[in-house]
Amino acid sequence: MDVLRISAKDLGALKLDGFCPRCFWIERHMKLPYQSPFPGIFSSIDSYTKKMVRLHLERTGKLPAWLTGIGRISGTVDKPDAFFAERNGVRLTGSPDEMFRTPKGELIIVDYKTARYTGNQDALMPMYEVQLNGYAYIAEKTGLGSSSGLHLVYFEPPDEGFEELERKYVDSEGFGMPFKPTLHRIAKDTKGIEALMDKARLIYGSAKPPNGVEGCEDCRRLDELAKESKNWMGLV
Repeated sequence: MDVLRISAKDLGALKLDGFCPRCFWIERHMKLPYQSPFPGIFSSIDSYTKKMVRLHLERTGKLPAWLTGIGRISGTVDKPDAFFAERNGVRLTGSPDEMFRTPKGELIIVDYKTARYTGNQDALMPMYEVQLNGYAYIAEKTGLGSSSGLHLVYFEPPDEGFEELERKYVDSEGFGMPFKPTLHRIAKDTKGIEALMDKARLIYGSAKPPNGVEGCEDCRRLDELAKESKNWMGLV
């Protein structure tokens, strides 16, 4: 049986409003021709954030003040090379931005988002909830331990006061950009992860693409592309 490899974040897409099974099937079986690569700058910012948090913890023995809301920790936990869980032909993968160990031996999992914080109004929040719970699910299945806390940390740049920011952060070497961090706790609910894995497997295992959802913009563009391709080849 062909194994479906899917990240915890991509699994979370199944919970978004407007999720389209047809697009999911096509994306997993063949790369969509109109997909754009994810901008690398966000990965660079996340990597920078992780390094700064680790260095601050090593130097002071404490978390940055804006991260203390996650609770007490005894240290960090590095992601093992084999950080995945398998079920019924689905391999769930992931790479948490940070994992901490509590004094009781439990895990606290943190993911950083470079985005403006809108709380539960964030349209992507259902995906993020699955993403964090997917990490917790993998951690339990790989023997790292149970998670007692799942958190998003949003980092948003300022949108006002640029005259003061210019004086403070622009120099001969370039300029800096301060980010306002906001902590958002995610409710732990790993029970639904297996159901989503089974749903993803069912869609992926179909012999042909399932029906799309009404009003799917990607489906419309794909159909237009298929029609134009037939026109070019003189099949219509």
